[in-house]
Amino acid sequence: MRFASLAVLVVPGFAICLACAGPEDLAQETATLTDYCHARATTECNGAIVTACGATSVDACVTAREADCNKNVPQGTTYVPTAGPPCIQAVQAAYATATITASSLAAVDSACEGVFSGPGAARAPCTVDYDCALAQGLRCITPTNETESKCLAPNMIDPGGACPGEADVCSGPYYCDPQALVCVAEGGEGSQCSPGLEPCQQGFTCPGSLFGGTCTALPPAGMACTTATDCASNLCDKATGQAQGVCADQIQLTPLDSMCAAYQ
Repeated sequence: MRFASLAVLVVPGFAICLACAGPEDLAQETATLTDYCHARATTECNGAIVTACGATSVDACVTAREADCNKNVPQGTTYVPTAGPPCIQAVQAAYATATITASSLAAVDSACEGVFSGPGAARAPCTVDYDCALAQGLRCITPTNETESKCLAPNMIDPGGACPGEADVCSGPYYCDPQALVCVAEGGEGSQCSPGLEPCQQGFTCPGSLFGGTCTALPPAGMACTTATDCASNLCDKATGQAQGVCADQIQLTPLDSMCAAYQ
């Protein structure tokens, strides 16, 4: 079975003052949604980011980023204070310098996905994780051999283990085989695949119809892209105002890079 996709709010930076804060101090800095957005805006507009992106000023950057944080709270969710500190810490690691890597962005996605919790109780229908009460450990799961997703507490299954339960989720790069109901490895180059049923491992895509195809490698760094999902690294580097960019393993921020537009 599989999780439904989760759109995670990812924004960069980390302020020196918060980088030095202890766990209790950081918890106070992120105690409420207002606190969290202010702390995150301050951290996003640190010296490295402001300088690299050519922002007008630190104050202008903080004001803009704080407003953007509040505006982009997923509809229908509530802020989870205990999730604020680990999210900020992940952002600190990712944006310690103006060189942003694909792996550090993935770490931010993982650490920050629990910052907002949805309204859905157990077994409520859902489309994405934010529809569910993440604070209660619920995720949006599509049970194996079913088409409708529901809010469930994942039951993680080790590779090779049986996965007959509706909340069973295979750990690592594995999925629940719809026939054998056992956790098997996701497909690599040339493996048979079908969207939603027999997935490919990270860095590969399953082109073709719903009836299936074969796993094909996504473009590596240096190849053309229009979105992050076009790339094996899940990172597409674009210049501001340009529809097309290049796949990248890391991005060196400059005033001309599209990632800097929100700070200028």
